[in-house]
Amino acid sequence: MSVVAIIPVRSLIDGKTRLAPVLDGAERYKFSARLLAHTLRTTAALAVNTMVVSRCLEAREMAHASGAHNLFEVTRGGLNPALNRASKVARARGAARILVLPADLPFVCLDDLHTLIWHAGRAGAAIAPDQLRDGTNALCIPAGHSFRFRFGVGSFFRHQREAGKVGLDMAVVCRPSLAFDVDWPNDFSQLKALEERNRGTHFTAGLQNTT
Repeated sequence: MSVVAIIPVRSLIDGKTRLAPVLDGAERYKFSARLLAHTLRTTAALAVNTMVVSRCLEAREMAHASGAHNLFEVTRGGLNPALNRASKVARARGAARILVLPADLPFVCLDDLHTLIWHAGRAGAAIAPDQLRDGTNALCIPAGHSFRFRFGVGSFFRHQREAGKVGLDMAVVCRPSLAFDVDWPNDFSQLKALEERNRGTHFTAGLQNTT
């Protein structure tokens, strides 16, 4: 089954403003770019078509350099209209299934994506919540379905409600590597501490943490 991974990116330059207490603008740019590069490597390893959706030129240039497609975000109203349009474009390009993957999951790995797609294939759709089981950290749905994206506060439950509304079964995939995202200073501090202990990744290297 043809899968297209859609990675929405608000802005590498102006994004992650909640991290302003611990990172300045240049550091937030570097951190966001590292996360996006990791996400692009992960979807490339999955051997699926990848589309970065953004108005950010730098993000789209990174997508192009990695061999991914990029789609300029022309819609108004934020993330959900952008994803609705992107899913239509992916469907027109032959996608049978859409995998939405935000670019702020430092521990997401190839096995996570295989698992999400496998569960979606069995149930019809699959969703991965964040650590608080409030937000949505990954979503896999059929392309061309009447399902409408509901990202925002409470999106984990809103997406499940939307699936029920359109007659789509949705499996819940709970994995620590999918649940951990970096939105707040405490998340960054936790990631930095993990990296300093394990020396396994590089997302926070050389970045200040003033908490």
